[in-house]
Amino acid sequence: MPLTTHRLLSASLLLLGALSSCASNAQTQSSVSSSEWLQPSGDLQRKINQKEIEVSLCADQVTWIGLSDWFQSVGEPAYPKLIEMVEFGNPRQRSFSLCVIAAMQDRRLLEPMREAMPAASLQAEGIHREYARALAKMGDFSELPVLIEALRDSSPEQFGRAARALETVTNSNIPVSAASTLEEREEIIEAWLLWWENQQQDALLR
Repeated sequence: MPLTTHRLLSASLLLLGALSSCASNAQTQSSVSSSEWLQPSGDLQRKINQKEIEVSLCADQVTWIGLSDWFQSVGEPAYPKLIEMVEFGNPRQRSFSLCVIAAMQDRRLLEPMREAMPAASLQAEGIHREYARALAKMGDFSELPVLIEALRDSSPEQFGRAARALETVTNSNIPVSAASTLEEREEIIEAWLLWWENQQQDALLR
């Protein structure tokens, strides 16, 4: 691609991102402005907006991890943008934001995330799993069965993410291994479902 064309494309993407951000900010003003987050400087806000665009253009796992690390390093000043992406972002932005929120494990993000999450988006299996993982990381186990069901996924990555989340956020000693046979995996899933049922019963007796 000629350098001039590349620059024009980059400028167009920046302009589209700025316009999108302005529209989203207007829509989320009532929910986001009520949060007492640290406010970014003008320069940092421009970088946050640029990184939002880069999330949509991200084509590989290494870049994805780099962007995730960047948002985590910014921390609280990036919270409004993360919540905005949960509510109004495209599927890639929404999934990314949920991953970052899960990694941060800041319980102050729990209610804003729940309020921002569109119910229709939970029909997408991947989004629902990321949402369940983010909730669980912050102590809300209401969607934990979604992670248990994800143990049936044939993808080692999806299985691993669900398994790590379950092992990290619960006190269960149920073994989880990607090397398990299909029969063994079903036994593990049944054990997790029984554990979940017992947790629900214990909660009712309290």
